[in-house]
Amino acid sequence: MSDGTAGYRQIFDAAPAGYLLTRPDGTIVDANRTMYEWTGRGQEELLGLNLLALLPAGDRIMFLTHAMPAIESKGSVKELAVEILAVNGERAPVLLAVSRTSLSTEGPTASESELNVVVVFGVHERRLYERELAATLRRLEESESERAKLLEEARHQAMHDALTRLPNRTLFTSRLDEALERAGIHGLYVGLLFCDINSFKDINDTYGHAAGDQVLRHVGGRLAGAVREVDTVARYSGDEFVVLLPDLESPEEIAVIAARILSNVDPGCLVGESKLRVELAVGQAVTAKMRPMLPDAREELARQLLTQADADMYRCKPRHEPKRETTDAA
Repeated sequence: MSDGTAGYRQIFDAAPAGYLLTRPDGTIVDANRTMYEWTGRGQEELLGLNLLALLPAGDRIMFLTHAMPAIESKGSVKELAVEILAVNGERAPVLLAVSRTSLSTEGPTASESELNVVVVFGVHERRLYERELAATLRRLEESESERAKLLEEARHQAMHDALTRLPNRTLFTSRLDEALERAGIHGLYVGLLFCDINSFKDINDTYGHAAGDQVLRHVGGRLAGAVREVDTVARYSGDEFVVLLPDLESPEEIAVIAARILSNVDPGCLVGESKLRVELAVGQAVTAKMRPMLPDAREELARQLLTQADADMYRCKPRHEPKRETTDAA
């Protein structure tokens, strides 16, 4: 080992921040001493593990849906607030900074390849790292309470649609899994409504996208005002909204809530000096009486509910309106 390599290794291991090298798929190929201490894992346990295995379920979803696409498209993620799981189950709040680069690795797996450099900052030690890693940290003079507020806002933005302020697909998916798990424990039902604005493309084409955005905000607000406090209204994609109805005691309850939604959506949406007619198609799906299920089974059931509600929604649409391609709004 050369002196330069030995010096690098000494700095790498002694750094107060955690450092990981991973392949693009998340497999960990190298780590420093700080990461071994934080995770409570030895070299044989940590190397070869996927980075996602160190994150709780909610943070894992956020990393897959937000961080990984950003790394693929931009080559880096400057700051991501997550928790790291230690082998004993303890959680530590941290900030991740990830950048993709080409590095030469040593040892049995030596190669010149594309790797992700993952820097893990302990939230409580952040003030110490700001001077050395200014590119990934906030200004030194920010107070701890101000930083906590910014982190909370970042979490909120990652889980909500910027236009309607409603939960986005990521948050909806997480809540749907939680609802299915809870219903299985208590023997309840879970319902799902899939809502689409009829002739929304005509509104955009005739009045412009600003008018279309106003209609989306109008419909989102009306939907949120028509459901129960425990329900979740989310913008799913484009002009599509989904409504999660957890803790139903009977499958008949879904029809009552769907009817209330349809009656609550004012068909007249004022845009400038024009009053636009807004109509919804609403599809329904409801589980059988739930029983405890493994996570993979819940994930498959969630997909089935969405597919059934989506198909039912299109059966409710006007015959002349063809099915359209949609894009994810999350």
